[in-house]
Amino acid sequence: MERDSTSIAVKVEHARRVGILLQRLGWLVAVLGVIGVASYSVLWATGEIDADQGVSLILGTALAVVLSGATSYGAGTNLGLGAERLDLAAREASGTASSPPSPERDHG
Repeated sequence: MERDSTSIAVKVEHARRVGILLQRLGWLVAVLGVIGVASYSVLWATGEIDADQGVSLILGTALAVVLSGATSYGAGTNLGLGAERLDLAAREASGTASSPPSPERDHG
């Protein structure tokens, strides 16, 4: 039984770290996307690219950033929540789960 709980604890910790990494990757994609949109806007404003190219590059970059950044961030959040659920289930199974706080303690 001890081996199983240790294995679960290791997997939960790994899932938490990967979840944080994926969330940071989502933010990194968002930052790079903002830089890309700003760069295309500067090129459009200086006349290096025409209006059709500028609009298509900016919209394409924005859509790609939203899709890839949100996917990465959402996957990281989902992984973190799954790790928390697994941790709670493992604690409950081993009998070390604390009881949930009562409403009187939270509001009183």
